[in-house]
Amino acid sequence: MIAKRHLLSISIAALLSSQLVNADTLLDVYELAVKNDPQLKAAEASYRANIETENLSRAGLLPQITAQAYYQDAESDSQREGISSSSSTALQNVNTNTESEFYSVSLSQPLFDLPAWFSFQAGKKVSEQAEAQLAYEQQQLIVRTAEAYFNVLRGSENLDASKAEERAAKRQLEQTQQRFDVGLIAITDVHEARAVFDSTVAQRYGFEGTLAIARENLSNLTGQEHNNLWSLKTDFPITMPEPASRAEWVDFALANNKLLQVSNAGASSAYETAQSKKMEHLPKIVGSFTKSKDDVDGTSRYRPTNSFATQPDSYTESDALRVTLTMPLFAGGAVSAGRRQAYEQYNAANYNAQTTQRQVISGTRAQHIAVYTDVQTVNARHQNIISTRSALDATEAGYEVGTRNIVDVLDAQRRLYGAMRDYTNARYDYVIDVLKLKLNAGTLSPADIIALNKWLQLPEPVSLKESDAR
Repeated sequence: MIAKRHLLSISIAALLSSQLVNADTLLDVYELAVKNDPQLKAAEASYRANIETENLSRAGLLPQITAQAYYQDAESDSQREGISSSSSTALQNVNTNTESEFYSVSLSQPLFDLPAWFSFQAGKKVSEQAEAQLAYEQQQLIVRTAEAYFNVLRGSENLDASKAEERAAKRQLEQTQQRFDVGLIAITDVHEARAVFDSTVAQRYGFEGTLAIARENLSNLTGQEHNNLWSLKTDFPITMPEPASRAEWVDFALANNKLLQVSNAGASSAYETAQSKKMEHLPKIVGSFTKSKDDVDGTSRYRPTNSFATQPDSYTESDALRVTLTMPLFAGGAVSAGRRQAYEQYNAANYNAQTTQRQVISGTRAQHIAVYTDVQTVNARHQNIISTRSALDATEAGYEVGTRNIVDVLDAQRRLYGAMRDYTNARYDYVIDVLKLKLNAGTLSPADIIALNKWLQLPEPVSLKESDAR
């Protein structure tokens, strides 16, 4: 029996070891998200579609070459008056068979077309906008991945603290029941202990649900389940943001924020489009050259025979060089309406860019304040754990000698485990807020994921005693 228990312990230990080896790091999850996140894939497809706007608008400035060719085999019957051999007028039946071949190549080149030029400039701004939007989506994926990853760790640690609180409450309930059974305390203490235990059970269910939802959110990024993640080291440094100056972070944001670049490029594109619409009143000059060949072979039969009839054979080859000037004189007001519409659209885009700039400034300042506050909060929460643990020890000692009651002990326990959860949440709030600050500043990159990944460690294996394996 002892040998069987030993083999069982070895098997369970091996299983736990394999699970730890297969644990996912933040970098592992991020790489999977890059490959599988549908939101990023949609952004990449939109980018590829939008950069073609520049190529489409450039086409209006480049030569256009058109080739045309056809072959035709035709037969016709007709009647007409003709002159007979006796010089008299007679009705003739004509049957004609022809084979025609036609070839032409035309080249046209805009020589003066300001609307096309400004449309091309607008297309270039659309490409810049698409690049900035994709860069923002890529940075957003870093934040979304880190937030989902650390929310799982947050939920797991909160659940562990809740389970520990539940075990402590259960143990306190059992001890209180034993004291009541021997007549040392009143039934009121038992009811108090049971109420606290029931509360911790309900609380645990809530944390289990939160953790399950966090796992689902993480799986939504990668399309895979992640039930075993590397944890954040306890000595992870909680430091003030560098540089410390809030104004410097705002300057970084104004120069590098991707959403601001998207808005500015959109306003620039709208301005160039408005210029294009304004130039629709001006003339356009197009040069063209056409080379063509038309070859017709055929026969005609006349009844009665006409000695003066000719066969429908012909051959024509031509070269044509043309310069065309067009100028709209009146288009029912469409040109003027399009110009006014384009300028109002530019005004709207310009105001949206101003709004985005203000949001970036205020958002960067807010995130800097959040990180600064997180640092102080983490330090305070850590000290609070030390204080509440000392308070719990003192309260339990007082309860043993009769100077404190069960309510005091239970309150002290709740404060300790609440302090542990607050500390956990403060640490992860700091990590996410630092990434969001860099996102606002436009400096966030995969290098931040790699640096953060170095502060992760394998989850600690569950220790199994021999009594647990029985």
